[in-house]
Amino acid sequence: MKRLPVDHEKYEKIRNDFYNGKAGFGGEREFDYQLRDFIPPYPHAILHDVFLKHEHAYFQIDSILITPSAIVLFEIKNMAGKLHIKQNPTQFIRESVGGERTVLRSPIEEMERKKHYLTSWLQARNLEIPLIDYIVFAYQNELTIENTSSHRLVFSYEIPNRLRNMEMKEELLTADQIKRLANELMKAHRQYDPFPLIEKYGLSIKDLATGVACTNCQQLTMLWRTRSWQCRACGHRDRHAHHATLAEWYCISGGQLTNRQFRHFANISSRHIAKRMLANSYTEMSGIKRHATYQLSPQLLKIRELSL
Repeated sequence: MKRLPVDHEKYEKIRNDFYNGKAGFGGEREFDYQLRDFIPPYPHAILHDVFLKHEHAYFQIDSILITPSAIVLFEIKNMAGKLHIKQNPTQFIRESVGGERTVLRSPIEEMERKKHYLTSWLQARNLEIPLIDYIVFAYQNELTIENTSSHRLVFSYEIPNRLRNMEMKEELLTADQIKRLANELMKAHRQYDPFPLIEKYGLSIKDLATGVACTNCQQLTMLWRTRSWQCRACGHRDRHAHHATLAEWYCISGGQLTNRQFRHFANISSRHIAKRMLANSYTEMSGIKRHATYQLSPQLLKIRELSL
C-alpha cells in the first residue's frame, strides 16, 4: 500500500483486502483465546487454518475440532456494525455506524460448500462421521435474524459452553483414529500462497514507488551512507534495512530478481554495492556476472513481519 499511489484504480481494493484480512486474523486470535477455556474429558484434536484440495476444489476451514462422535467446523467472522441475517435468499446485511447498508457474501453458504467438500474428502478415506458447524462472530454485534436457524450463529465467548453441552453420542473414532485423522489433515494441508501480489491484483512494478522503507517511520526515504542506511525523514540508521525491502519484493513480484531489478527497486546506483547487499543468507545466486539471478528465501517473510 505504501508503494502504490492513493489515486491508483486498484488502491481501494487492496486497502479493503488488507483491513479485512487484518480484522479476520484478529477475530481468529480472539476465537483461539476463548477456546482455551474448553478442556473436554474425551480424546480430541483441534486444527486451525486448514487449507485443502479435493478433486478440483480448494477450501479453507478456520478451525476444526475432531471428537469421537462428530467433527465440528468453525467459520470465524470479525464484522463491525449491526448485522441483519435472513434466508430465502440467504443474506448478510451489515449496517455501519453511519447507517450505510452493505450486502455481504453469506458465511452460511460458504460453510455449506466447505462441508460438502470435506464430506467427500472424508468419504474418499472411508470415513463417515457427522459434521457440526458454527458461524462464530469474534466480538458482540447487534444481530437481527429472520427466517433462519440461529443455533449455528454464535459469539466466540459462547463456544466453550456450546461445546461442553454438546452430546457425545456413538463413538465413531477412537483416540488413535482421531490422532491419525488429524495427522492426515495436516499432511494434506496446503500452504496458502498469495504471492506475487502484482499478478493477484493485475499490477506492474512500474506502478509502484521505489526506495527502501525506514524501519522506524516506514517512509520510503532511506539512503545508503557508506556502511548503513539513513532515513532522510527521521534520521534513523539501520545496516540491514534492505532485507525488509527484499521481503517486499518477494511478496510483490516473486522469489527471484536480478542485480538491476534490485537496484531499481531499492534506489541504489552502484551495482557493486547491490551485489554486496545481495550476498546474504536470504539469497542464493545462480549464473555469472550480468546473467546472475538471485533466488529469495521465504524466510525473508519473517523479517518483513518483524519490521511492521
